[in-house]
Amino acid sequence: MDKPRNDNQGIVLPSAFIYSLRILEFLHPYLGMRLAAFFFARPFRYKLMEREIPVLSQAQKSSVNIKKLGKSVFCYHWEGKGPKIMLMHGWSGRATNFYKIIEALMRLDYDIYAFDAPAHGKSRGLTTNLPEFILTLDSLLSRWGPFEAILGHSGGGFSSSYVCADRPEIKKLILISPFDQSIDLFEKYYELIGLGEKSRKLMLDYFFRKTNKNISAFSSSISAQSINAKCMIIHDENDREVELYNAINIEKNLKKGKLIVTQGLGHRRILRDDSVIDQIVSFLKPH
Repeated sequence: MDKPRNDNQGIVLPSAFIYSLRILEFLHPYLGMRLAAFFFARPFRYKLMEREIPVLSQAQKSSVNIKKLGKSVFCYHWEGKGPKIMLMHGWSGRATNFYKIIEALMRLDYDIYAFDAPAHGKSRGLTTNLPEFILTLDSLLSRWGPFEAILGHSGGGFSSSYVCADRPEIKKLILISPFDQSIDLFEKYYELIGLGEKSRKLMLDYFFRKTNKNISAFSSSISAQSINAKCMIIHDENDREVELYNAINIEKNLKKGKLIVTQGLGHRRILRDDSVIDQIVSFLKPH
């Protein structure tokens, strides 16, 4: 279902869902956890904006099967003669959220690739998770690489930092509004829905079995320590979805990183701000 958008409202869930969840959790904690886990793993699909259509119409489009997932994702390519760059959107996003950045990269003649993650945009599915983001990104980098640069937003930034840590061929990494520790996402969600302690533990155990990832140790700060690429982080001080301290923590652990802090752009409007795009262009240009 398409949903209206407020660019900096934070996460909002229907009160009826929260009420029903609390009743189910009281009656059966495991079933309550499973309902909570389902909605935690289900991104929203937002309406395609008219401003994204011109860039979308210029892309070469394809569907690629990610064998390790058993899922297909919808992919985009804006062909250029310059270096290859991969764009990775965030949770409940899509590739064309980067439309203004793509326009700027096209003027630089970059060879631009992007995709809609599982259960996002034009890719099929109801649920996904960050390990699926990471596996999809890594698979497509191998399929179309080598790449000189990666640009990721929010959860796409988290995934990009994780993948970049094991890919020395990546020379430049741009993280926009990235979050640091995945456990923080769980804790915020728990507080939002008022999940009880027993169901919280059950949910962490459930995702560990599902993804084989230790949620508590799954963080961009840890990944940053192994990144050799030159890195730029852009984050807004008024971001209500992913607070600024996330970017500060990541930047502290980078070998070659700088942090640019913006004001009044929130979590998504930052992707189409002219001054932000100028910073990206300057960072990517050879010096």
